[in-house]
Amino acid sequence: MRRVLVATWGNPFPWEEIGYRVNCKDWRIEGCNDVEMKNVSTLPVLLKALNPEKTIILVLDTLANLTLRNDVPKKELGSYEMVKKDVEERVRWFIDNKVLPLVEDGKTRELLKEAKIVVAPGIGEFDNASVEGDVLDFYYFVLKTLAEELPTEDTEVFLDLTHGINFMPVLTYRALKNLLGLLAYLRTVRLHVMNSEPIPSGEKPWKEEIVKSKVLNIHLIESEELGPRPMYSIFRDRNDKKKREWSAFISSVANGFPLVFATFYPKINSVMGIIEASLKEFDDSIEVSMKPDIVGKTKVHVVRKRGFNRDFKTAVKLYYLLRVLQGEFGGKYPKEGVTTKELSDITKKLFVKMPRIGVVVEKQVSELSELEEGKGVYEDGTSRRIPGILDKIDKDKKLNDLKKRKGLSYGELRKTIKLGSSSGDSLNPEPGVRNFIAHSGFEYNLVWVRYENGKLVWFYPDKEKVIEFSIEALKMRLPEDGKEVV
Repeated sequence: MRRVLVATWGNPFPWEEIGYRVNCKDWRIEGCNDVEMKNVSTLPVLLKALNPEKTIILVLDTLANLTLRNDVPKKELGSYEMVKKDVEERVRWFIDNKVLPLVEDGKTRELLKEAKIVVAPGIGEFDNASVEGDVLDFYYFVLKTLAEELPTEDTEVFLDLTHGINFMPVLTYRALKNLLGLLAYLRTVRLHVMNSEPIPSGEKPWKEEIVKSKVLNIHLIESEELGPRPMYSIFRDRNDKKKREWSAFISSVANGFPLVFATFYPKINSVMGIIEASLKEFDDSIEVSMKPDIVGKTKVHVVRKRGFNRDFKTAVKLYYLLRVLQGEFGGKYPKEGVTTKELSDITKKLFVKMPRIGVVVEKQVSELSELEEGKGVYEDGTSRRIPGILDKIDKDKKLNDLKKRKGLSYGELRKTIKLGSSSGDSLNPEPGVRNFIAHSGFEYNLVWVRYENGKLVWFYPDKEKVIEFSIEALKMRLPEDGKEVV
C-alpha cells in the first residue's frame, strides 16, 4: 500500500521548539513507529513514525517577502512565478535551518529534503504582502496538485492539520476526500487525519519553563477506509460536444451505465489539455507589483483577476479518475461496439463496491449474457437448457438482421425471440430517461445489437440522445437547488 503525507502550513517562522510524541498503540496503524522528538514542527516526527514515500507541504503565496525570523532577503517581485519561487525558498530555508538541525536520524533527514513544497493561492492583507482573489482558488489549485501527485494504487494518506490556518485545513480535507473517493472505485483507500495538542500559551517566563518538559501528543482524530465517492458534477458548456461526452461518461460511473462508459471513455491527454489551458488563463490574469499600501508600506501586491470555474474542478476530478482507471481500462476504450464479455468485465471491476448500483447493473448484464449464450433452468425436478442467440443465429431466419451492419434494437430483438420487458411490462414505444436509468443504460429503443465475429456486439446508434439522458440522470443526483458540491 502506497503511503503519502500531506501537511498544511501557515506561517512557520514563529514556531518554537517543543516535544512531540506519536503513540502507535493509540493509532492502531500498521507500519508505524513510536516517536518522541523535540522540534519546531510535527513534520519530522511524522516522517520518522510513518516513513511515507511522498510528502507534500502546502503553503500560501501570502508568505512572499516575509523576512521576519528568516535570513532570506526581500526581493523586487515582478511576476507570480517570482512570488512562488520566493515563498518556496523561504519555506526551504526554514526546513534547512530550523527543522533539520534538530533531526539526527539519517532517513528522516532525507525525507525532509525530498518533501515537495507546493505554493498555493492565498488571500489577505499583511505587512509583507497583499493578496486579492477568491478563497476557493486555493481549493481548485490544491485539487489539481493532488490529482497529479496522489498514487493510483492501494493508498493511505495521512493529513496533518496541526500547522494549517484559516481555510487551508477544511479545503485540503475536502479535496482529498473527493479524489480518494474516486480511487476507492478500484483500490483500497484509507485516510488518516492528525492534529497535535496546542502549544502552551501564557506569560513568557512561565512558557519558557513549561516547554522545556512538555511533550505534545499528535492525535489521530479521524481514520477510515473510504468507499467510492461518485462525481456529481457536469461540464457547463452545452455547445462543446466533447465536454458533453465527458459529462455522459461521468454519469456512467456515478449511475452505473457500462455501455455509456465504454462508448464515451475520454482521452486523458484531452482532459489535461483543458486543465492546462485554464491554468494558463488563471496565471496570466495575475497582476504582481511592488508599491506602497494605504498606510505607506511598500510591499508586494498580488491581484488574481480571474478565478477557476467549476468546469476546471470537473476536469481535474475527471483527470484523476482517468488516471485511476488507466491500468484497467486505458487503451481499450472508447469503442463503437462492445461485447457482452466486455460489459461484464466493466461491471465487475467498476461497480463491485457500490452494492445498490452494482446489483442492478449486474442483473442487466446477466440478462444480456443469458440472451447471448443461453441459460440452464431447473423445473419440476428436471434441469434443461434454454438456448441463446448464438445457438440459433445460423438456424433462425428471423435473426438474419443481426448479421447486418445495422443490427437490431434491443427491443426488436426481444420481440423477435418473443421476450417481453424484463420488468414484466410491455415495451415502451419511445425511449425515456427513467427507463434508461432503471435499465443501467440498456434502454430497449436506444441500445442496438449486431452479430460480429461469433459474438453479440452492443452499441448506441443515437449517441446524442444517450448523452442527453446520461446528463439528465446525473442532474437528478444533484442537490435540490441544482448546485454542485465543491
